[in-house]
Formats: sequence, structure tokens, C-alpha cells
Amino acid sequence: MNNYHYLIIGNGAAGMSAAEVIRKRDTRGRITIVTDEPYLFYSRPGIAYYLAGQVPGDQLISRRESFYRDHRMDLRFGSIKRLDLEAKLAFFDNDEPIAYDVVLLATGATAVRPPFVGGDLDGVLTFDNMDDVKKIIAHGRRAKAAVVVGGGITAMEFAEGLQHRGVRTFLLQRKDRVWPRLFDPRESEIIETAITREGVKLLYNEEISEILGKKGKVRGVRLKSGKEIECQIVGVAIGVRPNLKVVEGLPIEQDRGLLVNPFMQTNIPSVFAAGDIAQVYDRWTRNHNLDVLWPSAINEGRAAGTNMVDFAHGKDTQFHYQKGSPFNAALLFGVHLTVIGQVGGQPAENGEELLHMSRGASTVWTSPFSSNYRSAWDIKGPNSIRIVMSNNRMMGALLMGQQQLADPLRRLIENEVDLEPYQDQLLVDDADLPEKILRAWQNWHQSWQ
Repeated sequence: MNNYHYLIIGNGAAGMSAAEVIRKRDTRGRITIVTDEPYLFYSRPGIAYYLAGQVPGDQLISRRESFYRDHRMDLRFGSIKRLDLEAKLAFFDNDEPIAYDVVLLATGATAVRPPFVGGDLDGVLTFDNMDDVKKIIAHGRRAKAAVVVGGGITAMEFAEGLQHRGVRTFLLQRKDRVWPRLFDPRESEIIETAITREGVKLLYNEEISEILGKKGKVRGVRLKSGKEIECQIVGVAIGVRPNLKVVEGLPIEQDRGLLVNPFMQTNIPSVFAAGDIAQVYDRWTRNHNLDVLWPSAINEGRAAGTNMVDFAHGKDTQFHYQKGSPFNAALLFGVHLTVIGQVGGQPAENGEELLHMSRGASTVWTSPFSSNYRSAWDIKGPNSIRIVMSNNRMMGALLMGQQQLADPLRRLIENEVDLEPYQDQLLVDDADLPEKILRAWQNWHQSWQ
């Protein structure tokens, strides 16, 4: 039996999940994992808790050196700069070649740097990985104030972490309330109350015009309104971009990311892709989309790993990856937030979906709904449930506060359950909405069993 060589470029959720599956299915094969980060596998979602001082950085490491050794995974620290697809060779930055039989591209994504004047000053920071957090913590020790810009969860976590570390923090909002693409006015009010309670200063209808510097370091920002804020940190959380440098000039089909088939395979049969870099088919939108959710990266990696073994052994790839319903959970300023499926919100600009980042590894998709979409709410103080129905099926849900219904709602949405007997009741705004949801779930679950 041949000892096939599986090369995995990327040591994140997708790369590690693929490696684990490969080792289970091919106990003799050689596995090499290359990472350009100087760390063992760690939890990217957990960096928000590290920044907020809730967990030490060491606790984010979830695979120790012994794991790589025991599973015969050769972890190499470095960067792959190019591939020779015909010769099946990858080249490190120092031109050292490494041969492979099949390769997985799981290079992830990188936070977008700001387009502002002064964006290259010392103190302009992103919040995407372990190195970013260490820089933020180091700057936070001597900073008195910070301005954070961004419209999604990452910006909120960035601001919350800085405030917890004693840095007076301003959070800029382009609109007149928090995250109007996702939240309705009542939901915005809940999160706004929590943000201000923590001491973060919200500034509405504001954007950065210029980052001001002194001796190469941030000294403040000038807003488009003309107002100036003195600060030593500018936190930028405006999105991420897939790391595609390794495939520059190669005949691998790409759009915003690498286009893959249901087997996580590119148009080059020996090249697979998974995680933030892969553009997968989304049955919910009927398009190939980037999907930077942490759970999605894990599932994509497992699918890729399964099919890589089959490909290496000359078998037909058979494991189809199917994207599940979008699911994202976060704890923001003490408020638990879960978003499932398509929750709508206001129509996106130019009719396009908006991608909101969470902890460098998660997303919430929102898209404009047609007129047959309706929503129902149950608002009780800091707790909120919103569901979105269409054609007798639940398309999405947003929960703030209590989370007991998160799993039932996810199952109803994921399985596209016909809720025709319950729809009229579910679309009445009243305090009984949780009980109605639970009743529909229990009845379906019992009949399904």
C-alpha cells in the first residue's frame, strides 16, 4: 500500500478537521500541515474572551504538541508562496520544495486594513487572530482612549474588550442606531442599553475622515462631522478578505474565494479548499458564497479530508458537503445573541447580502426579503425572540437574552419543517410566542421520531 502524502496549508478549523479525518481514514499516510502563524491550533472564536480578560491565552490552545506527535501530523511553521500544479510541488518562502499527492488550501482570511488617511500609523489595529490580540493588549496597557469602527459583532467585541481593559472606548456607528442591517429598532435598543451600561460611548452617524498621528503613532481621529477625538488606538473591524496569494497566476477557478464543487474540490482535481477561502454552494441563497463561520469551516474540512483520502487512493469522491442553515452565537456586553438562518432586516445596499464578521471566524448573512416574508416578535425586557416565516416555513430567527429555544428553532429552520398548522399563531405578536414555538417543535419532533 502506498503511503500517500497529504499537504494541508493552514492550521485553522478547516485544516485541523481535515487532518483528523484523514488520519482516521488513512492510518499510514503522511500528513504535513503548514501554518504561517507561530502557534499550535487554537480557538479563533475564543480570542474575544482573551481580549476581555475572561480566559488566559494559553487556554485557547486546543491541540498540544503531543496531539500532532501522537497522530503523526508533521506541523511546519512557515509560508507556502507558490504551487506547481503539474509537478505537485509546493514551495516555501525560501524556495524549499515539498511534494504532495493531494493538497488542501485552508489559508483562511485576513482582516481588511482601513482605507483611511493615517491607516498605517502605529496604533491602528485589527482583531482577527492571536497576534492581533497580543498587539491590542500591549497597546492597551499605555492607551487612555480608543476609537473602534465597524458595523458587526467583531467591532462590538473589540470595543468591549478594550473597555474591560480600562481603555475609554468610542464605538462609531454609520447609521442612527446599532447594526440596522440585522437588528430592528427594538433589538438595537436592547444592545445599545447594554453597550452604554458597560461604559462604551456610542457615536451615531459618524465615520472616520482621517487618523491623526504624531511621530508615527496614533494621536486621534478626525470624523467626517469635523469632530476630533484624542485616542491612542484605532480599532478596525470592517471585514476580512480570503488569503488567495498562494494561487495567484494559477488556473484555479475563483471569484471572491476559490470555487469548489460539493466534494470541496477545485477545478484542479488534486487541489481541495475549505474554510474561509472556499466559496461553497449555499442552498439557502442558491449561490456560491464565502462562509466564514467557525462550525462551517469544521464541517467543510471534514468533507474535504474524507474526499482527499478517496482521491489519493484512486476512488471516486462521494462525500457531498451541504451547507447547513447559518448559525451564529455571541455574548455581547452581557447579552446572549443567536442568529439562525435568514433574518432579513433592512434591504441591503445594491440588493447584495452583507457579511458581518464575528471574532474573525463567524458571519451572519442578511438579505432583502420579498413581500411574502413576515416576522413576529416577543419582547420582554432584555429578552427578545424574532422569527421570520415564508410559505409555511420558518426561514430565520434571532434571539437575544434567554436561549432555551435556540436548538428547537435551529432544527425547525434546518429541516424546513412545514408549519402550516401553526403559522397564523406564530405570526401574532404576543407574550405566548415562546410557548407556541415550543409546542410546534415538540409536535414535529414527536412525529419525526
